[in-house]
Amino acid sequence: MKRLFIYALLVLLATQSLSALGQEENQTDAVTTITWWHPNSGLAGKAAEALVEEFNSTVGKEKHIQVQAVYQGKANDVLTKAKAILQSSITSDLPDLVQLDGAAVLDIRDNANLIAMEDLAKADNYDLAQIMEAARLSITYKEKMIAMPFNSSTILLYYNKTAFDEAGIAKAPRTLDELALVASKLKKTDDKGKVTRYGFANVPTTYELMVWLGQQNGLSYLTDYENGHTGNPTKVLFHENGTMVNFLTKWRALYATESLENLTSDLNGAFASGRVAMIVASTSNLTTIQSMVGDRFEFAVAPFPMVDEKATGGVNVGGGAIYALNNGSGNEGAAWEFVKFATSAKQQLVWHIATGYFPVNRDTYTLPEFEAHLQANPHYGVAIKQLLDSNPKLQGMWVPSAYQIYYALQSGILKMLTENLSPEQTSKALETEINSYFTEFLRMQK
Repeated sequence: MKRLFIYALLVLLATQSLSALGQEENQTDAVTTITWWHPNSGLAGKAAEALVEEFNSTVGKEKHIQVQAVYQGKANDVLTKAKAILQSSITSDLPDLVQLDGAAVLDIRDNANLIAMEDLAKADNYDLAQIMEAARLSITYKEKMIAMPFNSSTILLYYNKTAFDEAGIAKAPRTLDELALVASKLKKTDDKGKVTRYGFANVPTTYELMVWLGQQNGLSYLTDYENGHTGNPTKVLFHENGTMVNFLTKWRALYATESLENLTSDLNGAFASGRVAMIVASTSNLTTIQSMVGDRFEFAVAPFPMVDEKATGGVNVGGGAIYALNNGSGNEGAAWEFVKFATSAKQQLVWHIATGYFPVNRDTYTLPEFEAHLQANPHYGVAIKQLLDSNPKLQGMWVPSAYQIYYALQSGILKMLTENLSPEQTSKALETEINSYFTEFLRMQK
């Protein structure tokens, strides 16, 4: 009887051990799934899919993490969907990661569900000095990096080199005065006087103005609190410091050459078709424009023109960043693993080549493959050199009603040109309108 009891006990212990081992194996094999909402489409969309597949089959497989990338429309659509959940009482439907542009910062910056990327980096002893300073500062609020720069870009001058050669123009313009002169030489008309090719096309928005105004007086901000990076903006500065009037004076002179087309959309198409000889656009458009132009003509890129000879030059970082959100799943560590992978030196090289966004990881720039890429594709090096030569404190604008301000600037400048208003009148009107958005925002915060 005693022998039978001992045998039964051994069987029970063995069964329990096997059960425990099975549970341990199941726990070890458990896969953590994280979601990433993004606005990447076209070439960037394909690159995002490839990035996720690479992670899932390598680091993700090793660490039992799977990323689900979900395209949620354009950047503003992604923000709208994320905001709807952030403002509700149930936040479990939030993605673990969301990719947003600068217009979203005020909507998410102070939200309790935001997990500062700098905190995740510190928990992993990750040295943020690996991230380019200008890119890191572009998403830093009150000296803390709240998201990880990812699809970072700057702005460039794209020009039709074939048209330049035909017109006998040897160099790309370096100032708006030079731009006006060159544009007038590139303009073409038919026998009836109809313009068949404009020299330049643009209606300035927030992005261009952050540079054209920001590069004046050494370093200027459009709003107080350093464009919103050290606190909520309360007023614009461009009227009282004269940077807007100076810019608008140059812009009116450009318009007076009748070689400027007031084009607000599809600038890439206008440039690729040959209807416009020069545009300014993001580095992220480089791969797309290259594809659109094909062998129709030779094009080149140059640094973004300065507003005048006194300007110090330099550009700010645009594009977007990846934010980590607390949805109650406890997936922060897994989400960080993917962010770290996506911004690693190797993956930033792949992302850069596929999309045109510049690498945010400093180590990418020392990779032999990157140096070979620049030698074969010198256009890409222009943007990078321009950024490295820029003041990293020249940063984008974080303001409430960002999209209304975007269109206010465009419509205000168009009104100046079409109704022949003075730069002073236009600058003052823009100051009044944009300050009203700030006043309303601050009133709602009380």
